[in-house]
Amino acid sequence: MSPTETQQWQRLAPVALVFLVIDGLQKFIRENLFYFLGAGAGFAFLDWLGPRELFLVVAAILLSFLAWAIIFHRRFRFRLEDDAIRVRRGLFQKRELRVRFARVQNIQLGRPFYFRPFGLVRFSLETPGAAEKEVELPGIPAELAEIMRDRVTGWQAGGMPDDPSTEQEDDSTGSELFHAGSGRLFLHGLSSNQIWVLAGLVGWLIGNFHDRLEDYYREIALVQWLSDAAGPVWLVVAGMIMVGLVILMILSGLFSIVRFHDYRLSDCDDRLVGIGGLLDQREQTVKRDKITGLTLQQSALGRLLGCWYLIVRQTQSGDQELSDAQTRFLVPGLRRQDHGLTASVTPDWITPGLLKPISLHFRRIFWLRWLLVFVLVLVGLAFLFDREHWSLQITAAGMVLWMIGIQLRWRHWGWQADGDCIWVRQGFLGQQLDVFDLTLVQQVRVTRGPYQRRHDLANLQLILPQGAVTIPFVPMDDAAELANRALYAAETAVTHRV
Repeated sequence: MSPTETQQWQRLAPVALVFLVIDGLQKFIRENLFYFLGAGAGFAFLDWLGPRELFLVVAAILLSFLAWAIIFHRRFRFRLEDDAIRVRRGLFQKRELRVRFARVQNIQLGRPFYFRPFGLVRFSLETPGAAEKEVELPGIPAELAEIMRDRVTGWQAGGMPDDPSTEQEDDSTGSELFHAGSGRLFLHGLSSNQIWVLAGLVGWLIGNFHDRLEDYYREIALVQWLSDAAGPVWLVVAGMIMVGLVILMILSGLFSIVRFHDYRLSDCDDRLVGIGGLLDQREQTVKRDKITGLTLQQSALGRLLGCWYLIVRQTQSGDQELSDAQTRFLVPGLRRQDHGLTASVTPDWITPGLLKPISLHFRRIFWLRWLLVFVLVLVGLAFLFDREHWSLQITAAGMVLWMIGIQLRWRHWGWQADGDCIWVRQGFLGQQLDVFDLTLVQQVRVTRGPYQRRHDLANLQLILPQGAVTIPFVPMDDAAELANRALYAAETAVTHRV
């Protein structure tokens, strides 16, 4: 495809209607699920509808989304300029968006299975501070998408060459840094926290519609047989819930394999490229000079399985934490021996062997505060109930667990500074290890409470483009030194850039 052709206004392929309908339905369900199920409204609505009415409602929704997709498709245009991508879109009011190449921090190419027979891809761009994808072009030729990707990354590197023949054939190839097979991906799915979110949703549904579902339980022959053999219905239901959790964990592992199938992370000179996926193969490209930090994360179950995953941090808005997790640059299936990958992603970011702990006063003050609260609650319950009452036993057990939780929280806090590079660890049952450069710190906050002033301690909060990182209960001298180093490093970096 010649440069002249790429600068002309382009349209999406007709097959893009499939993506628009599916994507619109997903957003509709995700945004309205809890409204539909809230207070039993969903079940009441389904009881009121018969099969014919339900079919008509579903058909009307599908036709509405199809009509919206057709209008959106007909009004959508885009073209590639010398230093930007321009997009025209809108249903009732046309809007024009122009995104300069220099602002792009993340490029994604998706190849859903229904696009592959037609040689089409889904092309999207992200810019710093955007809560969602700035530009998304579903259903464009793969050749055009690769040209656009190379133009964007080439401009960020200092501009495109005048001769198009000197462009690279494929920027997604390079030296391989990491490869995750099916076994590692399955363990990543098992250790993912999303399984507990799904289990919590199922538990919420069962709790809200217990009366209605209990009648269904008794109508199932298997439940009746198990009840006669094993005991009351609640015991059978508890066993079925445990089996359901195991099934959900297995499904989570399988979904992880489908999402990240044959995942590979490659080093392509000044950028990183991650490729993986079975039904929807995703290729993510991020420039090294757009990386604001790295996060090595491990869930509670991941600690038992020895699983980690790496998140490449970039500038984000305050709402981006709530956006689709699939837009993050995530490297799954890491083990402890793979922590050296951080130095391959960004030079000099070598995982430290030991971290400095925070002060013991963190544990002491929180123990004393919560111990006082629990003692007052126990005394009040002792006056109201008998000493053997179940509420006192539960409160005492909760106090012990809470004290253990404070201990675990204190043990996970740690930090280490190596030049302008700083590592911060935190967590509870799982753990998170963040690394970033002090030159990227935008704001520093040093706070001290009365107890901290008495013991010459402080809380240090560093505001970064990807969010805030806090180190609590550190010696005041260390907090002041880190704060001054961060401000000096940031001002020096700005001066050099100017």
